[in-house]
Order: sequence, then C-alpha cells, then structure tokens
Amino acid sequence: MALLASKQSLAKRDQAASVKVKQEEFKQGKFSTVIDNKTTLLAKGLGITSVILLWQLLSMELSELILASPVQTLTRLIELCQQSDFWLVLLTSLKRLLLALSVASFIGFCLGIIAGRRAWLKAFLSPIRWLLMSVPPVIVVLLAMLWFGMGSSMVVFITVLLLSPTIYVNTQKNIEQIDNQYLELAHVYHFSLWQRFSQIYIPAIAAPLCATLVIVCCSGVRIVVLAEVLGAHQGIGYQLANASSNFDTSELYAWVLVSLLLVAILELVLLRPVQNYLLRWKRAS
Repeated sequence: MALLASKQSLAKRDQAASVKVKQEEFKQGKFSTVIDNKTTLLAKGLGITSVILLWQLLSMELSELILASPVQTLTRLIELCQQSDFWLVLLTSLKRLLLALSVASFIGFCLGIIAGRRAWLKAFLSPIRWLLMSVPPVIVVLLAMLWFGMGSSMVVFITVLLLSPTIYVNTQKNIEQIDNQYLELAHVYHFSLWQRFSQIYIPAIAAPLCATLVIVCCSGVRIVVLAEVLGAHQGIGYQLANASSNFDTSELYAWVLVSLLLVAILELVLLRPVQNYLLRWKRAS
C-alpha cells in the first residue's frame, strides 16, 4: 500500500510539474506575441509617418498646382465629407467594386479549380488567359466603351475581365500542387463534391488564396477608378477627372486619399474576416 501511494504521489508531482512547464511556455509565447505585435504596429506607424513627412517636404519644394500639402489635402477631404454628394459618389464606386470583385472571384475560383484537375480545360483557357493578362487596361477600357457605352456596366465588365485571370491562375497553380494521395483517399471514402471542396481544396489553397484576394482588391480599386476616369459620369474616378481639369490640386489629392482609404477599409472589413475564417486551422494549431 505504501509503495502504491508513493507511486501515485510521484505521478501527481510529475503531472503538476508538466502543467507548470506548459503554463510557463504559454506565458512566454503569449508575451513574445505581444512584443511582436507592438513591434509591427511601431514599424507601420514609422512607415506612415515617413510617407507623410516626405509628402510635406516635397510640397514645400514644389508648386501648389503640382502637389498639395497633407494639411491642404486633409482640409479639403473634411470639406468633401460634409457634402451629401460625396457619400453618393463613394457608394457608387463601392457598389461597382464589390460587384466586380464578387463576379471575378467566382469565375476565377471555379475555373481555377476545374482547370487544376482537368488538363484539357487548362489548355483551352491558356490563350484566353494570356490575352487578358497581356493587353493594357486602357485598351480594354476603350473597347468596353464602344461595346457598353459609359456607365456602371462598362466599369464592372472591365474590372471582372481584368481581375478574373489573376484569381484563375493562382487557384489553378495551387490546385495542381495538391497531393494526389488526398484525392485518392477522397475517392476511397466516397467524398461528395462538397466534401472534396471544403475538406481538401479550400484548406490546400487557403493561404495563397488570401494573398491573391488582397492583390485583387488593390488592383480592383485601381481598375475601377481608371474606368471611371475614362468612361463614367459618376464615381471617384469621375471626380478625379473633374478636379484635374479644374486644376484643383487639393481636391485631386483628396480623392486619391479616398481611394487609398477605400482599399484599407475593404481589407479590414471584408478581407480580414475572410482570411481569419480560411486560416482558422492555423490559429487552432
């Protein structure tokens, strides 16, 4: 009995020591994560400050007709925000962008998955993909203006046409890298199409897909603004063109700042939750 009690006591002591070690490791890991987060925030703050400082120095050397100062731009942006038309313009561009991103992501993602498993579809789409990724966006805008006229349909069409190949290529390349053993197991256990999609394809391409969505979002804003500059009667690009033609530099840079803030808001509100959901397995591990 005494020997049994001694063994139980040693086992409890070892278990307590193991728990204590794990707690210490957790605290150290948590502390290092906090330090890393603070360092990242500090680096981002320094980067933003450097850009604003360089902007201010250049505006002091150049004419106001060429480069407005950060103070002038911010003042004009505050004035624009107080106008009701500003929010209507922003909403118009935002609706065009979200619709184009949704359609482009659906087309590129679906075709990329199928082409990653079917060589004949990859070969069939290869010339089309090469053509769309090679032609300059300005040419696409001019052609779309002839086909659709000026307006939202033209802007959405151009954005979808130019963004879909990027999503398609990244999806197709990563689908090809999936180990065939997983697909064979799915066949053995009679996985349904949805099970293959959610249990194999999505986890395999989640990380590169998140990076692709960030690139596509930034490119989408640029394409939408470009299309609005050349062929729309409303939107951020249209306001940029008006400010440029009126030589209103402060308003011009204010609209540029709006387009940059639009990218930041989309990344935080739309892309960050999607990224957290797709990479939830990484946090769990």
